[in-house]
Amino acid sequence: MRPPLSIAIPTHQMENRDYFFKKCLDSLWVQTFQDFEIIVSDNSEDDTIENICKFYFIGIKYHRNPLKGMAPNTNVAIRLSSGELIKILYMDDHLAHNKVLEMMMKKFSGEWLIAGANNNHNPRWTDDIHTGNNKLGSPSALMVKNEEPLLFDESLTWLLDCDLYKRYYEKHGKPVIMRGEYIMIGEGLHQMTYQISEERKKAEHGYLTKKYG
Repeated sequence: MRPPLSIAIPTHQMENRDYFFKKCLDSLWVQTFQDFEIIVSDNSEDDTIENICKFYFIGIKYHRNPLKGMAPNTNVAIRLSSGELIKILYMDDHLAHNKVLEMMMKKFSGEWLIAGANNNHNPRWTDDIHTGNNKLGSPSALMVKNEEPLLFDESLTWLLDCDLYKRYYEKHGKPVIMRGEYIMIGEGLHQMTYQISEERKKAEHGYLTKKYG
């Protein structure tokens, strides 16, 4: 039987990933809404994440994925998701309290939903989001209907969320927005903000400029 919800978690080699990943799973374990599956797509170099999945949380669907990069790895997790809805959750992020999923499931309508986070309590749509002006937030704030869901552009790393949101808007209009604090973003030097070179950021801005005109 198809579950109402899939939690799609892409994982990768990252400093303190066992700490962050366990915190992420802890926040799922205590949710008042429990009718979901967990899909982990892992492109780590070792068995750390796999071992946590085996012994930490019953029923995790673990997939060892050789495809490197946030976009390809997240796309694998999305493709493996069988739930009616998909909630993306990065391994270094977690849910803010035990009723987050219950509230998101009740609020969801249309095709996509964005929830507020600790670093963005008031997400909002911006018409120039494809330029990098992202006021919606991280993909961890995203929930989508699992009926031919859009995938991340695998040419992108820095602006992959801006591009995805732009395409969701073009196809389905603005998202349902939940203002407040529902997602806790794991901030630190491990974040993509600090890992990507300025040259790469500039190249991705140029790529999206050509893509959208």
